[in-house]
Amino acid sequence: MVIVELNELIMTTAIDLNHQKIMRLSICLFLAMTLCVCAQNNSSPVSRTNWINGTSPTSKQRLQSLTSVPPEYRKEALGLIIQEANDIAQKLNLPEELPITESNLVEAYITPPRMTKIGFGNITTSNYVYYVTVGDKFSSLVRTDSNRVRDELKQKHSLPISQMDTNAAYQLATQWLAAVSIDVNALNRDCNLTIRAWTPEGEGSKNFIPLYRVYWTEKSGGGRGGVAGVELIEPAKILQQLYVKKSEYILRPSLQITNLDLTSPTNSWFRGGMLIRPQ
Repeated sequence: MVIVELNELIMTTAIDLNHQKIMRLSICLFLAMTLCVCAQNNSSPVSRTNWINGTSPTSKQRLQSLTSVPPEYRKEALGLIIQEANDIAQKLNLPEELPITESNLVEAYITPPRMTKIGFGNITTSNYVYYVTVGDKFSSLVRTDSNRVRDELKQKHSLPISQMDTNAAYQLATQWLAAVSIDVNALNRDCNLTIRAWTPEGEGSKNFIPLYRVYWTEKSGGGRGGVAGVELIEPAKILQQLYVKKSEYILRPSLQITNLDLTSPTNSWFRGGMLIRPQ
């Protein structure tokens, strides 16, 4: 429970931080806490009785089993994420070379099967990072060069405040969310909506940058506790970032691996708290 709550706390800051760093930080914290638990369990008589072949697992052995990603599992999981990314890219009309395949990925991360509380995994193309995290569903998308784009906008695309169009930004954001099966009606019903354009000079500025944030927060959070959001450039219609942090608003199915025997004795995986050693 502590690990889950800690991960949720970390993920609430993801809108303003690099998502890959957030994922890695949560994994490191998860592993650190697991090592502490393993060290305590090593001295427990109960843990020794749960180990096949009558030997007690060391912390290193437990950690290796926890973080193991067998090749067959990785292949299946990666295939599912790539399939999901292709569907997202097509429905959002993203500037991707379709179909996305493993050969044109820049990076891929598959969460070990015993650590899926912190997400299913993610893949990176030259244009976007696709995350399958919340409820093992597609839940966020980040443009890989978003920082460069922001810097370029700030330098070259300052506009008079009279041209700000928050209605157009809202329409585009909700259109994109609905296209990937996000329940916009429920978000509007349950949450507070905020639409902001970037004003680097602060309140009262005569100019703005056409980078909009359309986001929903918990009604009880006083504007905090982000639930979902989209960052976009309008009228250029460029998607910078999209995220949803609560599974109930994501109407897409969870990704599941159903055609592998995860308890096969040919894999050194934990089963029921015990390590199954290769024969």
